[in-house]
Amino acid sequence: MRFLAMPAAFFAANWAALLMIPTVLGTVPALVATTRTTTDLPEHGDRAFCETLTASVRLLRRDGPASLVLWAVIILLAGDIAILTLLVEGGTRVLLVGMALPPLWVAVSVLSAYVVAAASQGIDAGRRDVVRAAITLVLRRPGRALLAPAMIVALAPLWLLAPLTIAIGVSLPPHVLARFWTPSKGLPA
Repeated sequence: MRFLAMPAAFFAANWAALLMIPTVLGTVPALVATTRTTTDLPEHGDRAFCETLTASVRLLRRDGPASLVLWAVIILLAGDIAILTLLVEGGTRVLLVGMALPPLWVAVSVLSAYVVAAASQGIDAGRRDVVRAAITLVLRRPGRALLAPAMIVALAPLWLLAPLTIAIGVSLPPHVLARFWTPSKGLPA
């Protein structure tokens, strides 16, 4: 029965995160708490649901503004897609997409580094410390920073397909991204 502990922990952390994400402000705290829980399963595995939910609520004050930035990026991306497909034609569309892609790529990369850095800093760390750690992570690992948005796109079926979203779609992608950012020794301190 011990072999079911890890899938059960991912499932439980996933459901706790699913409860927080619809609150809009709880999106990044839920991802941070899920990353914390799933990257340290020996410590948090037996109480993954409660640990993730409790940490998410405690992280609302610190990581809530990052959630607003995330949702702003998502809304800008959706608006950009709508405007480009409806109003612009041909070569101008390609030019505008080409101009919009680098800032979007950097924003997604920094937000993914923020989630990993926030998970590694702990619940009691200040927002400045987390932002500093995220920027340091991006600057020390520029190759990974360039590949992080591609990893998110590759993991998109997990959080876009409803059966997978319900099972592990919110808990597995942050775990994989945390391992991607810091593969050799786990989360940075």
